[in-house]
Amino acid sequence: MKEKFIPIQIDQNQCLRCERCLRACKAKAIYFEHGIRLVDYSKCKACLNCVQVCPRNAIEVTSIVGQQQVLTVKIEHERCNLCGKCVDNEAKLCPNNLFYIGKIRVNGKEIDGVKFKFKEIAKCQGCLKCELSCPENAIKPIKFEG
Repeated sequence: MKEKFIPIQIDQNQCLRCERCLRACKAKAIYFEHGIRLVDYSKCKACLNCVQVCPRNAIEVTSIVGQQQVLTVKIEHERCNLCGKCVDNEAKLCPNNLFYIGKIRVNGKEIDGVKFKFKEIAKCQGCLKCELSCPENAIKPIKFEG
């Protein structure tokens, strides 16, 4: 089985904002937005130049086994404790910010809950970091394996 590399994740807490990765990225996939280092995964070629030049090891390669495409994401709201890790832009558990807090209906009542941007499912890279990092095991990506 081939291993598929999902380009990179940047740990914002470790990042010095030295811009070495920005200069090393020939594909121009790394950029700043509101003082946060981000990655445009449609441009990233997984050359790993950014990983090699980072003095703090703030950039890591995320890999998954097999070709996985996420078809949808199920959120088990009864398990979710609204810790906010999946929607925290600083934590970057979702590199494309596909989770948000919105109104959901539970037992006939409208309450705040974690929601997924289903219309933007094509942006999901299949890294499964959301599922692996949820402390309550409430996020369940539904995958197509091909």
